[in-house]
Amino acid sequence: MNAPLGSSQTREVRSTRFAIIAFVLGALLGILVAGGRHLPVGGPESWGNIAAWVTGALTGLGFALAYLLPGGGRSEPRLRWRHEVPLVKRIIDLVALTGATAMLNYLIVMAVAAVFEMGFRGLMIDPLGGGVLVGFAAAAMTYGAALAGSRVSGTSVATLAISVLFIGTVASMVSSPDASWWQLHFSELGNTAGVTGYRFNLALITTGLVITVLAGYVRQDFASGLRRRGFDVGRRPKLLGVLFGGIGVCMMVVGLVPDAENFAVHVSAGSGMVVLFGAFAFVSLRYIPDLPRDLIAFTTVVVVGIIVAVLLWVPIGYYNLTGMELVAAGLLFAWLMVFVRAVEAYGAVDDDDAGSAVAEHRDG
Repeated sequence: MNAPLGSSQTREVRSTRFAIIAFVLGALLGILVAGGRHLPVGGPESWGNIAAWVTGALTGLGFALAYLLPGGGRSEPRLRWRHEVPLVKRIIDLVALTGATAMLNYLIVMAVAAVFEMGFRGLMIDPLGGGVLVGFAAAAMTYGAALAGSRVSGTSVATLAISVLFIGTVASMVSSPDASWWQLHFSELGNTAGVTGYRFNLALITTGLVITVLAGYVRQDFASGLRRRGFDVGRRPKLLGVLFGGIGVCMMVVGLVPDAENFAVHVSAGSGMVVLFGAFAFVSLRYIPDLPRDLIAFTTVVVVGIIVAVLLWVPIGYYNLTGMELVAAGLLFAWLMVFVRAVEAYGAVDDDDAGSAVAEHRDG
């Protein structure tokens, strides 16, 4: 008997099929791009570079198809509210998630290839062997991307955003031709010419766009939680969604306008992220009833921690701006995962409640 459409078994079968197709396409594309050459594992002209581009494209496609096909991510009962979102916004959201998935897998394959290149210096791989490696990388990552696309949630979107920014930043750090960039600030990576600057700025832009997608999930979870507890939904979830989405917009501006091009705009956008985060934390803790006490305490600790991190930079001078940014980013990453998971649980919607959630989203 076939598994019900949308069940875990169906998602596994579909993801496996996508992986098999990705292996075949990846191997063929790898052999075609190599053009009969023997190439090293990693480096600019390598099987790793080919595998990264091919894998990025196929994982993005796999994610999008898994999300759009019947029984995929958009068919989840708890996500019926997404059908009420304007079509243009839904398209932008899908493009954002697809692009972020492709970029993340591209960076992962590049990193793995670089590690193997250090272990197999001088190794040159023939077209057949290289094609198999490309196919294997594409299959493994497409399987994971298809599973992710078939079950999208606020937590998975938050994980995607954090992963893209973290891995994109690390990739820019290790590839930077300026070994002293850290003596200034992280934005210096975005000022670097070549692939380092592009990776860092693109990671910021992509992460910001994904955060605007996440804002919709946060808004809906707040609204659902209020309704299920018998409170008036009002405009609070919408305000919180706007504040959260504004953080993503500011992050996109930071990536689009490096400080070397326009210092005022870059710094204003960066400061805007901090202000909006503070406003979001205040409104959510002050005006959303019945939030878990642990979440309130953790959010307070993070806000205080960021203030202390700034004070350790100025006026104490314990570390430079890069150190402050690193500590603050670590606190915000931790907060984002905890907060999104807690809010998702706060607004958990049963299948029977999904229809009411749609009507609520339309009214809110």
